[in-house]
Amino acid sequence: MTNCGGSIRFALSAIPLATDEFFDISLRTPYTMTMTIRDLLTDLANPGKPAKYSDILRFSSMTVDGAEEFESGWQMLSADRRREVVRKLVELADDNIEFDFTSVFEACLGDEDDGVRELGAKGLWETEDRALIRPLIDLLENDRSNKVRASVAVSLKSFTAMAQEGKILHRDGERVRRALLNAARESEEDIEVRRRAIEAVASFDTTETNAAVREAYRSDNPLLVQSALYAMGQSSNVEWLPTVIEETMNPAAAIRYEAATACGLLGDEAVTPHLLQMLDDNDSEVRIASIKSLGLIGGPLARQALELQLTDGDDDIERAARDALTSIEFDDDPLGFRFPT
Repeated sequence: MTNCGGSIRFALSAIPLATDEFFDISLRTPYTMTMTIRDLLTDLANPGKPAKYSDILRFSSMTVDGAEEFESGWQMLSADRRREVVRKLVELADDNIEFDFTSVFEACLGDEDDGVRELGAKGLWETEDRALIRPLIDLLENDRSNKVRASVAVSLKSFTAMAQEGKILHRDGERVRRALLNAARESEEDIEVRRRAIEAVASFDTTETNAAVREAYRSDNPLLVQSALYAMGQSSNVEWLPTVIEETMNPAAAIRYEAATACGLLGDEAVTPHLLQMLDDNDSEVRIASIKSLGLIGGPLARQALELQLTDGDDDIERAARDALTSIEFDDDPLGFRFPT
């Protein structure tokens, strides 16, 4: 199965740090540490020089002056080079939580190149900077590129979670909810934009958002159905359980995958027997999704079934089973104590 649907699907490849790209973060060269942002941009503007990971790390956690210097010189790079640099920064940020390229990604939201704006939006998928809510919503509503708007919908998802936790102002949460809901329910909207909007807005779990999820689920488009199932899990609303359980037997592997994932997110032990059946699924990704969900739900039946997967013979299955068992053990004993039985 090549496409397993609708969650946050911007899985980024591992950074190729072999050959001349290898570097030790703790031992950056004096050249990298002392060059100015303007110097670095001048080098990057030269198509004959490579955009090395070890150099572009200089863009992490820039000062206000550094960010201004970046914005004033960024456009001297060709569109191809700007895309290359931002793509690498997204990879670095995804694999290393200590790196912060928010200033770069924010600057990219106003870039004239569609690909740069898309990558900038991708880079902000975990942002908690409420100052970005307005520009992201503006892009979702008005950008000419469907890919940009789909990436923005994914990035706005972080604010939906913050709204549920009371970490942003109510009016900001409402702005996010309305913008995503409008995109999700617009029948003429690009399918990819609708999908990401549905997935992002579902955690509000309101009458309107649930109606949007239901509309997507009842549509004739299998991609929307996948996203609707993912959204059901994100809602944490157990009223979706009968639907999710029913779809664990869907003929389409991508839909079974999303159903298995939603089962784990909803976290009700009533789904355990259905997940146990899915451990014999003929699609390995569906099996892995079931294993992960059993790890989230826990319980003696899940533990016993996961232990059997440790000798499956498939490295990916065995790795997923070990991780799921670790999750269960942590939930059972989060402080690492072992009490006698």
